[in-house]
Amino acid sequence: MNKPSIIHIVGKKGSGKTDLMVGLIVSLSAKGYKIAAVRHSPHEHEVDKEGTDTDRFKKSGAKGAALVTASETNLFISTKDWDEKVSVLEDAFCGVDLVLMEGGVKNGEYKIEVVKEGEDLLCMDDEGLMAVVGDNSTCDGITCFSTGDIEGISDLIEGSFLVPILSAAVMAGGKSKRLGQNKALVRINGCTVVESVLNMVSPYVQKVMIITNTPEEYGFLDIETAKDVRPGCGPLSGIHSALSLASSEYVLVVSCDIPLLGSKQVELLLSECRGHDITIFKHKNFEPLCAVYRQSCIPALNDLIDHNECRIIDLFPTLDVKVIRVDDAEIFRSINTKEDYKHILDKLSK
Repeated sequence: MNKPSIIHIVGKKGSGKTDLMVGLIVSLSAKGYKIAAVRHSPHEHEVDKEGTDTDRFKKSGAKGAALVTASETNLFISTKDWDEKVSVLEDAFCGVDLVLMEGGVKNGEYKIEVVKEGEDLLCMDDEGLMAVVGDNSTCDGITCFSTGDIEGISDLIEGSFLVPILSAAVMAGGKSKRLGQNKALVRINGCTVVESVLNMVSPYVQKVMIITNTPEEYGFLDIETAKDVRPGCGPLSGIHSALSLASSEYVLVVSCDIPLLGSKQVELLLSECRGHDITIFKHKNFEPLCAVYRQSCIPALNDLIDHNECRIIDLFPTLDVKVIRVDDAEIFRSINTKEDYKHILDKLSK
């Protein structure tokens, strides 16, 4: 699982750091993100009391200690090294989307500074300063927000750190037995159907690859291709390869032969996928080859392949699946037969 980014909310005493933290937690949580909050202090504090069990564990040489209660977990980590402190936070909060830390002014760390009107900035020349919050505040080259503009600051954080960076994988592994030729290469409106699908998804992602066990057939496209990393389970193996080889946490997986797919469906998938292992359309049936998968699916995929269980639906019980219901499945019609091909040609000619 990817480690979350850490953003420091900094400023002088009484500037309003805590109020901003609270406002951002409320705003970002309302958008569906999981936010962790940390309070940084440069002073020494005795958090764990003398003589408690966890205090005794630490004094006996334990690197860290934890107190797990009915409602929460408290960690006690002994370290003075800044990088180690941050590493501990990243590991402890690896299940959240973002860590907001009140305080901590180490140069280069991402930070937003809160400043009272008329006061100087603490982090004016800090390369990590991404925004200033304060009424009538100005700072050359830095985005400035008024104190009450919580949503504006929230949008900045979302756009910079939380909107998922996606890649796409076009599945082209079918044998096309019923059609009698490679369905990815039949022509529609002057180009191959796989080109039509590539043109549809490319504007929404940073990178596209084709998952195929016959890469030589797609050399004319100048698109990266990849074979199944663990072959033998059909589309399930293709999804496994797409996630295993991706440089992004989320991957838009699309079949090579659904040219009726439109931008509306792609945008809906991408708007709903954050925080879910699988985001998938369903009419009467699921549409597993027009869905967004997260790299957190890889262990479950490996387990199914290990047991030669090749149904994509068998992933669902162990994962967080976001189902988007649709009224019409026509948009997902694929080219499996000559009748399908003719139907789609007629549909696109109207």
